[in-house]
Amino acid sequence: MSYFKLANCGWNLKDTGFGNRINIWEIAFELTKYNNFKFTILVDEDKWRETKYLDFPHTKSSKHLYNNFKDLPEIDIRYEWLKELDISKDWYINDAWPPYDGGSNHYGTLLHLITLKDKTLERKIKILVGDRIGIHIRHWPVVDEDSKSNFISRFDYKSKMKQVRKVMDNFPNSKFYISTNVTYDEPTQGPYLPDFRKESQWISEIYRDYDVVDYRDIISVGELLPETVRDPNNPSWSRVMDDEGKIINIVSYEEKHEDIEHEIYDIKIKRDVVDLFSLIYSRKFVPSIKTGVDSTWSDFVSHYRKRI
Repeated sequence: MSYFKLANCGWNLKDTGFGNRINIWEIAFELTKYNNFKFTILVDEDKWRETKYLDFPHTKSSKHLYNNFKDLPEIDIRYEWLKELDISKDWYINDAWPPYDGGSNHYGTLLHLITLKDKTLERKIKILVGDRIGIHIRHWPVVDEDSKSNFISRFDYKSKMKQVRKVMDNFPNSKFYISTNVTYDEPTQGPYLPDFRKESQWISEIYRDYDVVDYRDIISVGELLPETVRDPNNPSWSRVMDDEGKIINIVSYEEKHEDIEHEIYDIKIKRDVVDLFSLIYSRKFVPSIKTGVDSTWSDFVSHYRKRI
């Protein structure tokens, strides 16, 4: 069996870029399908931690194997890429962006093949959100100008909340599931596991005024936070986290500062997975373009819902 080594397009520690990376995975799946499934898709276990919770068909997740594959012939997905390949070789699908040319019709056709591994968790999600409207509220970009017609200034939280309420009020007497990353922090700088019910979150008022649930009603995070963890970039220091996983202080490292950041990060990924499938299994879905700006996360949900 040969491999397609898949790039980590869009990934960073706080914003995993899953909506971007999944586009590359679809290309890899189309390629292996076109080549009679003679290739397995290979992803980096550290940067594709979603594979811990999700079943990706014809995909192997391994840090060791991924790092051992070097100097592979590349497939440039900006150009014609769907073709027969030498199955005696392993290939690298690079991370050029955007991944699709204007005429591509592959995006969104394979996402429904990805399933939750934990069927108990899946049943819990379906029970909780089956009568709710799933709403995606994306963090507005940190920009002063934007060409989108519904642009709202970065710090105009009053107008942002007005827009969110306008959307929710279109569904009187309804119950909601909220998936969001909106905080007062810049994108990717906020906590790992925000508690949006806290008054310190600008979106907390909708929890007070509407029937709202979110990921914290499905998975527990309290046993992990607050915590002090060793800084992986500077082992002489440790990061002090609050009860939402936000770094609030830096202190000198001591042995008692057990490094459990990888556990917190795993739960952060699980949170993303729960959000994704809660929106998928909700009675109705409102994409982020309605509440602010569009996103690949909403695109994923919209395409998946068409197939179930």
